[in-house]
Amino acid sequence: MNRLTAAPFLSIACIAAVAAVTLPGCGKPEYCAKKTDFDSSVTTLTHVSLTPPDPTVVETDITNVQNAGTAMINAAKSDFPSQSSALENAITSVVATGKTLTTTKDLTATGLTLTAQLLTLNSAWSSFKTATNDACS
Repeated sequence: MNRLTAAPFLSIACIAAVAAVTLPGCGKPEYCAKKTDFDSSVTTLTHVSLTPPDPTVVETDITNVQNAGTAMINAAKSDFPSQSSALENAITSVVATGKTLTTTKDLTATGLTLTAQLLTLNSAWSSFKTATNDACS
C-alpha cells in the first residue's frame, strides 16, 4: 500500500478507534454503569437468609457491597460529595460490623445492629440514586 492509499485508511481507522472508545459510555459518567453493580450487591446482602444465619455468606455479601460501593463512590465523589459521603459512611458501618461476624452466634448477637445499619445503607443509597438519576438517564 503506498502513502496515498494508506492515508485514508489510517484516517478511517482512527475515527473507528475514537468511536469505539466514546460510544459505550454515550457521554454518561462512569458511576452510572457502576450503580447497577452496587444495586445488585445491596439487594443480595439485604435478602440474605438469616435462618440459619451463615456468617460466611454475609461476610462475602458485605465485601461485595464494599467493593462495588467504593468503585461507584470514587467515580461520583466530585459530582455528588454529600450523597457519596453519606453512602460511604453507611458502607463503612456495615463493613465494620461485618468484620465482627465469625460465627453464627456473632451474627445472631449483632443482627439488630446490622439490620439498623442496612436500613441506613438503603436510605443513603436511595438518596444517591435520586441525586444521580438525571445524570444517568
